Amino acid sequence: MPIKTINNIPIYYEQHGQGDDLVLIGGMTSDHQVWKSALRLLTPHFRVLIFDNRGAGQSGSPDYPYTMEMMATDTLQLMDALAIKRAHIIGHSMGGAIAQQIALTEPEKINKLILVCTRAKISTIGSMIFSMREKLQATGMKDDVLAEYVMPFLFSETFLQNKINVKGFAHWTIQNPFPQTAMGYRNQLNATKTRDFTDQLYKINIPTLVISGEEDIISPARYGKKIAKLLGNGKFISIPDCAHMPHVEKSKAFFEIVMDFLCRDGDLSRL
Repeated sequence: MPIKTINNIPIYYEQHGQGDDLVLIGGMTSDHQVWKSALRLLTPHFRVLIFDNRGAGQSGSPDYPYTMEMMATDTLQLMDALAIKRAHIIGHSMGGAIAQQIALTEPEKINKLILVCTRAKISTIGSMIFSMREKLQATGMKDDVLAEYVMPFLFSETFLQNKINVKGFAHWTIQNPFPQTAMGYRNQLNATKTRDFTDQLYKINIPTLVISGEEDIISPARYGKKIAKLLGNGKFISIPDCAHMPHVEKSKAFFEIVMDFLCRDGDLSRL
């Protein structure tokens, strides 16, 4: 099992493919498996690093409140341990916040940056959704019921009208052999709730694409548009009929956008 000890915490990771390095950072509750379906599209062009953030999957889950700085340092030190000097970075939701922290801390480590369904500061609605999930999990709610609770916040109505999609996501959640613990969730939530990048985004001049789902409740598209406007070199694009998980819900459209951005010369005006 590929593990690196980072900051005294075992961090599970996988590398796939060849080419320029691409680091994928998952959101809260997610582990590396959320990116598995993307590997077929990405690995012909990139050496892709997927991993479990602290508090999720097969990585360690120390019991103290995490910060965005801690989680960014985990990612940077994992890159160092794998001799990745510079990479494209894609961060989804909380992973997008981690990516913002990396861009502020060590911008020289990033070629191009893609921020997906994220925000500079958690929204009131997002905070309430995450806090309620924490309370429900603490009651001992079964994983299948918890999955049913979160789906309306993650996916669009069109996606949820398809029973196959609903069954598939519930099955994927229940069958995960390494589900996130309540402790891991609580400590990741602390990192998400306590960081605000709004006044620092102007410092980020890396070519950056901000992607939002037009129906996202957790990180509404207007938040993504605001991030792109505040960045020194940002561009915004939204995906219609899509909510918080475009890499799952609209994977074809999402990865076409990703490939177009990463494989061009960085001229954002053509998007």
